[in-house]
Amino acid sequence: MRRMTLLLLLISANTWADTIDHFMNIVNNIPQMEMKADPQSQAWARSARNVVTLTSESVAESLIFANETASRAGQPLFCLPVNVQLNPDVMSNLIQQTYAEISSQASDKDKMTVSQVALMGITKQYPCKLQQTRDMQQFGQALQHVSAR
Repeated sequence: MRRMTLLLLLISANTWADTIDHFMNIVNNIPQMEMKADPQSQAWARSARNVVTLTSESVAESLIFANETASRAGQPLFCLPVNVQLNPDVMSNLIQQTYAEISSQASDKDKMTVSQVALMGITKQYPCKLQQTRDMQQFGQALQHVSAR
């Protein structure tokens, strides 16, 4: 039942999600609009920043929820280090970085949703196997310190 709920959530999110090219167009136009002196451009830039923040926050919360559900099934999607918080700024930067790194044809990658790009980025940036290996190394080092005393 949980898997079905998660699947329906992801399908509905992809149905209503905007494409990454729209998101990146907004992100790329913010600095230009901020530099203009007229009040309408300034208002647009503020509004656009809010859109990017809200989108990033929504995607981050959805990915955290999906990861918690997958973790309960024993197959987490990603493993965040203890010192990393998946806040809107981190998520927005991850989305932008991943978009820049995608090596497919522009028309194909521009059709992806913001959520798809975010999922690609977070699973690449914070893979669980690497995190588990680091945790085991730290655990081993801690045991060496204890046994040395």
